[in-house]
Amino acid sequence: MHATQNTVAEQVTTPARTLRDAALYLSRHGWTQGAYYDATSGSFTPPACLVGAVGMVCYGGPVDAPAQMFDAPEFADFNAALTYLDWYLALRFADSQYYERLDTAYDFNDAKGQTVDAVIAVLNAAADAWDRTNGGAA
Repeated sequence: MHATQNTVAEQVTTPARTLRDAALYLSRHGWTQGAYYDATSGSFTPPACLVGAVGMVCYGGPVDAPAQMFDAPEFADFNAALTYLDWYLALRFADSQYYERLDTAYDFNDAKGQTVDAVIAVLNAAADAWDRTNGGAA
């Protein structure tokens, strides 16, 4: 290695990074409700629901059931991000009359009247909360 060459630091995946990347995925590729992915899109990067977007980030492509990929090495990152997001949503809506339907990522995504802007905002807000609680990137 030459003195002028830089080494590439290994990227550390945190729930915050996964959630921000999922928000970016939704802003670039679109959002859907009621299914992980829009199967009619014909694209390898289809519109996705919140959980599907986290799956796309972690697994690198659409999978039939992102929350059931227990043996995949990427499942740990997927599970960490969704577990943290569910905790964040439960705290955020603990005093809300809508708590019962918004306390998981699935419920939040599929709530009647939900918007892609609100989903992206929650993903970014949860990522910011993770950084505040954990001192930024791991």
